Amino acid sequence: MCYPLLMLTKRHRRSAALIAACLAACACGGPASQDNASANTANTAQQQAVPELPIPAAEAILGREQLLLAAQRAASDFAVGVDDAQRQKELAGSKFEFRMRFGCDGPSEEEAGSLGWSLSEESRALKVRATPTLSAADAPVKAIAGQAFEAVEGFWIREPWLLTAACPQAGTEPEKRSQQDQGAAGVPQTVGIAQFFAARGARTVRRSGRAYEATTKLDEGDQPSGGFDLVLRGRLVALPNGRVIACRAAESGRPSCVISVEFSKVSIERADTHEQLAQWGPS
Repeated sequence: MCYPLLMLTKRHRRSAALIAACLAACACGGPASQDNASANTANTAQQQAVPELPIPAAEAILGREQLLLAAQRAASDFAVGVDDAQRQKELAGSKFEFRMRFGCDGPSEEEAGSLGWSLSEESRALKVRATPTLSAADAPVKAIAGQAFEAVEGFWIREPWLLTAACPQAGTEPEKRSQQDQGAAGVPQTVGIAQFFAARGARTVRRSGRAYEATTKLDEGDQPSGGFDLVLRGRLVALPNGRVIACRAAESGRPSCVISVEFSKVSIERADTHEQLAQWGPS
């Protein structure tokens, strides 16, 4: 408690500095100080009342492993008659990036409808091509599409048991498959990834059998190794039955499953340098 200066006795008087300190202390409980305290309390309450905005989490992008495992699960459920509608519903709308390695055995001049590359030793021109291998003409795709879709374009996956895009080691590839297990391009029809087109949809986004082709000139001594990656990006799309992955019975005994997608970008990259040779889709 502060006492007025006049009530102090001579014995309690201090120097001018102490008197000034007492006067300053007496002013601490004045109206101005109370106003400041009230303002600070109001500011603190206001800050506590403002909720903290959550930082949105980045949308997960499903890769090759996740899609192949989902296709394996869909094939298993189809084979044993399990209703996987709810699991399939959760996949719809998810972003994906699927990589397919090809050209591991070196340059080739394979027939149309395949993935391959060539290199001219004279001009050093590198040509890489990836022609869609899946279409509505394939028996399992025709059974899936029915009358609801006019066209289907995509790729059958050559090594669907490889969870990463890589070249299999020598001696680990399976023996030559029977013709009934393969499509026209010699690719096993067990797992595919494709876009389904309705008759009323835009036709400008269709490939209509045209290959994705990239041509570039390499320096002398530059020899590609390890093949190339076809990189497919986009979103998973539910089919009319609500499922993203549709399976049908096949003569081989293992169901044929197709992952329904909408391609947004397609690119070709060198596996050894990760250099992008070409890209199709919005820039």
